[in-house]
Amino acid sequence: MKSRIQIIDDNVALTTLLAKALAKFGYDPVVENNPLLAVNTVRHYMPDLILLDVMMPERDGGRVLADLRNDLSLRYIPVILLTAIAREAQTLANTGGIQSTVIAKPVQLQELLQIIESHLNAAKSFNQLQENTSQDHRLHTSMNELPDFGDEGGWGSVAPPGGIVANPSVSFSPQFPTRDQSESGGPGFAFPVRSDQEKPSGQAW
Repeated sequence: MKSRIQIIDDNVALTTLLAKALAKFGYDPVVENNPLLAVNTVRHYMPDLILLDVMMPERDGGRVLADLRNDLSLRYIPVILLTAIAREAQTLANTGGIQSTVIAKPVQLQELLQIIESHLNAAKSFNQLQENTSQDHRLHTSMNELPDFGDEGGWGSVAPPGGIVANPSVSFSPQFPTRDQSESGGPGFAFPVRSDQEKPSGQAW
């Protein structure tokens, strides 16, 4: 499955060239040139990574980034600030308490691809860790919901199906005598005993 990269930049010529380059290297690019629509476009496409310009009319990249970080469904999408004012944009890097990378324009395509791939791999590791933690929590919760089979409560006041309590301290009732009791003539039950004539010859018994 191709990683989806959303480009948010008001420069149409730049985003067109960049989208073609990303597609050539196996990514699925999505372009948004209107910063006022940027967050809604992100919600719609749910990209794996965002390339965000800072200097844009009507709504700059800093405000777009703040909106992304304030949305719980979007806040952990990796964002790379791709801007001509990289030094000034460093103040935006930690918006919402999540670190974003700042890259100065112009940037070499090979360098950008390496940074993109690094961020995607880090995001995959983070998502896998979150999934493993969630699975461990569900398993722990399920184990806690199991009944206690110990001596102190067992099934409590509710017997399990069949009415047999799984407790090692419970002995057989008189209805189920031991073999010694049965062979001594106990009433109502006898273990079957084969005579020597019934033993199949040449086989272990």
